Order: sequence, then C-alpha cells, then structure tokens
Amino acid sequence: MSKKTTKNTPKKPNKSKRSIPTTLILISILLISNAVTLYYFMFMDESVLMSDVPMGIADVAGASEDYIGKTITLIGYLVYAGGNYLLVSNPLFYFNNSLDVGNHVVIGGTIPDALSQSVGRQIAVRGVLETTDTDDGLMGMLFESFFDITFEVTYPGVYTDTRYQPYPEFVLIPHVFDATAEKYAVLYSGGIQPGKDYSRYWNDIIYMYFILQMHGYQSQNIYVVYKDGVGEDTYTPVDYPATHDSLDTVFGLLSAEMGRADTLFFYTTNHGGSSGISVWNPMDAGGALTHTEVSDWLDSIDCRNMIVVMEQCVSGKFISYLSAPNRVIMTACKNDESSYSADTEGNWDEFVYHFMSALVGFPWNSDGSTVDADFNNNGYVSMREAFIWAAAMDSRPETPWYNDKDDGIGYNVIQVAFGSGPWSGDNVYLNDPPLP
Repeated sequence: MSKKTTKNTPKKPNKSKRSIPTTLILISILLISNAVTLYYFMFMDESVLMSDVPMGIADVAGASEDYIGKTITLIGYLVYAGGNYLLVSNPLFYFNNSLDVGNHVVIGGTIPDALSQSVGRQIAVRGVLETTDTDDGLMGMLFESFFDITFEVTYPGVYTDTRYQPYPEFVLIPHVFDATAEKYAVLYSGGIQPGKDYSRYWNDIIYMYFILQMHGYQSQNIYVVYKDGVGEDTYTPVDYPATHDSLDTVFGLLSAEMGRADTLFFYTTNHGGSSGISVWNPMDAGGALTHTEVSDWLDSIDCRNMIVVMEQCVSGKFISYLSAPNRVIMTACKNDESSYSADTEGNWDEFVYHFMSALVGFPWNSDGSTVDADFNNNGYVSMREAFIWAAAMDSRPETPWYNDKDDGIGYNVIQVAFGSGPWSGDNVYLNDPPLP
C-alpha cells in the first residue's frame, strides 16, 4: 500500500503581528529610564533639591507664576546682547530676531567673569526667577551659579553682540563716481526697544554709510534714521529717531529736494514681521511701518532709479507693494521667512554683509581675501551682480528675493542668475559708470 505523501505547507505569517524594531525598544527604554530617574530625584531622593533639577525655559515660561521668587536651574544657550547675558532655549531664536517671553530669560545680579567664557555654549544656570518687565512678562534670573553642559559652540553664529568701529581700509578705497546726478539715501533701523536693539544693526548701518560715501553720496544727502535718534559712535551722524513722524519728515524733504535724474537708496536693517518694519517703541506707539506706508513714502519720490535693500524678517512681503518701474528691490528672505544674523563672518546680518562685501570688493571680517562680484568685467558692480553674490554666499536658512521687473514677484538667486531678462538692475549702480 503506497503511502500518500503530503507537502509541509509553510504557515502564512500572521499579518496582525509585527515585529517591533530593536531601535524603538531601546529608545523606549531610555525614555522610561530618564523619566524614572527624573521622578526619583524630584520626588523620592531628598538629597537632591528641587532647585537643582535642570528645567527647560519653555516649561517654566508656561507656568511662571509657580516659579517666580523661587530658586531654580534652567538649561539654555548663553548669549550676550543688548548689554545683558541671555539664556536662550534655542540659538536660532536669537539669530533670527524671534526672542519672546517663552524662549529666553535675562540673567542679572552679580555675574562672575568666568561666565563670559561660556558664551555660545549650552549651560545650566541656577538662580532666583523674577519678572524683569511687567508689561510683557519677560522673565529674569538673579544669578547664583552655573555649569557648562557642552564645552564647544555647537551651532555656528555670533553669540556676543559686538559693536564695530570703521576699518582703516576705508581711506584706501578711491571714491569713484559720476557727479552729474545727485544721490540720496535713507538708512533705517528701529530696534523695537532696549535689549533688542542689537549692535549688529548699528554695524550694518555704519558700513553702509561709508560705502555710500565711497560711491559719491554726500553726507548731507544721507539720512540716518536710527533707534532713539542718538548714534553709537562719533563717525556716523544720526538725523532722526526711528518713528513714523521722522520718516514723514525725511520723505517730505526728499520729495522737495530730489529731481528726475537723481537716485535714491533705501536701506532697512531691523526687526520685522508680517505687519511691517519695527519702530523705536519708546518713542512711537503707532506700531510697525506698514507695507502701504512705505509704498506711499517711496511713491512720493520722482527719480531716475530707486534701490531698496531690506534685511528684516518677512522682508520679501514688501516686494508686491513696492515693485515699480525703475526700482531694484532686494530682500534678505521670502515673504514668510525669518532673516538671520551672520554665522561665521562676524556680528552682522547675513545677507547685507555679503551685499556690502560685493560692493567694495573685500569681506568686512578682514581675512585678507577679495570679493569679485563684477561678473561681466566692466569695472563696476551692478545691483543685480551684488544681489547674485550676496544671495549665493548667504548660508543661513533664508531665501533672498529680488525684483526689478515691475511685476511684484520675488525672484530667487537661481532665477536671477540664469533666468531670462531683461533685468533693469544690470544698469543700476551705486556709482554710475561714465557715459559712453
């Protein structure tokens, strides 16, 4: 009798059962272990004081009433700006001008010199939490002690807000310009309020001022509208405080002075947002300079060329309002982006640092290198060439925009460098080339 052979049919896998990745198991174990450890130190081990358990700034900000007046330990990145040490939950909040009550505290009290060695590092600071500004709820910490968590700067950037002085190279650069037409400029920085009026804004202003002078802009034709109306050094005169009334005055003067053969250079470096450009709040309670207000001011000027350079956050939103014939507009970022301070070059804003370097042919950090943005080798750097250089060299997470087509559209560096023209910015310069 023959045996009936049967095949061993493999069982189908049960699709309802899935293997759990080993990595996920390890992560879960670590998270549970950390939670148990934290719970133990906070609630069971009486040898560890609650004030010594490090906490995040956002956690404390969300329940500040529970901690005001108590000794706590906070973790963050150390920044020195506006004359104060700041503990910031993420350095990007400082670099892109978005500090608020939920992401930083001001460190006060008697601060040891050793703290300066930890600027840029992630540290833990122990002290008494207090309210430093009752109007907006900004928190401060009365310093007691600190220790480093990291011993190197892990994210590139300038963590010390340093005010620069003019370099001696200025006197070596020839002033080459066409004196047949008048050139005017408005350099603007609002600063919002004390503590947020970072020195890099002043650095951006003073070097742009000198660059304009190198290119034939007479000092009496350059209007500096800055913060509270007081300059930070003896080199650069400040004409007006950063208020609505000041710009009403300045553009009223310009509309009366300027002729159709003249050029206007309008430059802003400051805090910004979706509503516009910040003013100096202690002297102006009217809110931001809106897109419509800036458009109206510029429209009051009838001139040959107008160059608009904007560094503030959300600056790209201005393009749709300001785009017009004979205008070259460049912004540090798109209409929904933050703009950033420089990462490795020094205490500047990233985009305008490279823009200024393109105009003078060398970087402002004096590293001995040169900059050649004269791509067509005609001996002059046009506004389109300066934008291409600045945008290509910009290494921050921002997207510079450009417009000279009177179509209200912001173009990125790839479109401007390789897109079809004509580009009117090819024929717009700070110093006009001699007529053929």
